[in-house]
Amino acid sequence: KKNNFPYVTGKLASSYNLLIEKGNKYITNQYSRMTSHQLRSKNQGLLTSYITVNTDNPKLNCRINGLEKFSPIIIVIDKDLQIKLNSLIFKNKNKRKVIIFHNAKNLSKIKKLKTKGVTPIYFKTEKDNYFDLKKIFKKIYKLGIHSVLVECGSNITRKILLKNLFNEFYFFRSNKMLNNRQKINVLDIKSKLDKKFKNKDFVNRYLDKDKLMHYY
Repeated sequence: KKNNFPYVTGKLASSYNLLIEKGNKYITNQYSRMTSHQLRSKNQGLLTSYITVNTDNPKLNCRINGLEKFSPIIIVIDKDLQIKLNSLIFKNKNKRKVIIFHNAKNLSKIKKLKTKGVTPIYFKTEKDNYFDLKKIFKKIYKLGIHSVLVECGSNITRKILLKNLFNEFYFFRSNKMLNNRQKINVLDIKSKLDKKFKNKDFVNRYLDKDKLMHYY
């Protein structure tokens, strides 16, 4: 509050050999997934990317009985407005708010998104033709969203991690192995988390064979 900046929590799930797979394929077990839903219920906003939405088509809501109403506001980073209009995040029955940060002038797409109840926010890019994520988070705070769970791919997770914008992080690690073909390796993210956070605890109760490392 003193810095007018939201409390940012990261979350990532990988195989035992630290690989993640594109597409809506669960690598972790039901207990880890329910823990993820609990994290969603505790945050006002959920930050993701259009790539995650287009690839996985997730609902990004809380699916724990009795906590559905605490599903977070969805915030999407989509510079060129490439998000699919038939995405499940636009079909939630509770009409959750969806915010999209973009830098596009596609008036037709903007109009279609608005008809779905989306709030498109035009945001300037930096010299590298990408958003300053620190400025994005400050804007999120001004919108009244003071706690944000980041659920996106490895690229934006890396960018946020490099900027030291995470307050805490939950790294889920399945007991399953994936082959290395067309998978994304997140060993570097795990290594950076180990170096950047002073405190870390294994949280393995009730997760069966999955492992959870909590960085704070």
